[in-house]
Amino acid sequence: MKPLLIRSSTPALAVLLAALLVPVAQAQTWTLLPGSTLGFSSTFEGAAFSGRFKQFSATIAFDPAKPQACTLQASITLASADTDNPDRDKMLPTADFFDVARFPQAHYQGGDCQPDGPGRYRAQGTLTLRGVSKPVPLQLRFSVNGADALLTLDASVPRLAFAVGGGQWASASAIGLDVAVHGVLKLAPAP
Repeated sequence: MKPLLIRSSTPALAVLLAALLVPVAQAQTWTLLPGSTLGFSSTFEGAAFSGRFKQFSATIAFDPAKPQACTLQASITLASADTDNPDRDKMLPTADFFDVARFPQAHYQGGDCQPDGPGRYRAQGTLTLRGVSKPVPLQLRFSVNGADALLTLDASVPRLAFAVGGGQWASASAIGLDVAVHGVLKLAPAP
């Protein structure tokens, strides 16, 4: 049996076929190391407060040489929120706030990291919280140290867009309308 030969009278078709046969370069995949943190801050009755999520996971694909090919995926266990204030921490899992009985996790999926200065990037993505999905961009800083890497992220989440703290808590005088999110992710190459 003779092999099938494809002949093209146009150079464009030959270039297209060659491009389809070249493997697509993929970004380095990273996993979280111990010591990674994901925190949040806002105001309550005019006073600043901060907290953190004790349980979250993330998978990141990022190559500074090809940042647009990045992918960012994270899952956050909402019941793990801790603000070092027992009264506030009892309220966060309730239906007025995270409603963890119905929505135990928040999810973030993003990509398309665009350069935004040396070592800085802006990623586009979608946060799903309380069953609501909305775009939430991230400001990123990425640096490599030997085999490991460090990714810091910052975002501003408009809490009412996700129905967090509605009703009697909807006023900005009760709770700040925007929640700042800050993460420090220590990363190792995925096996």
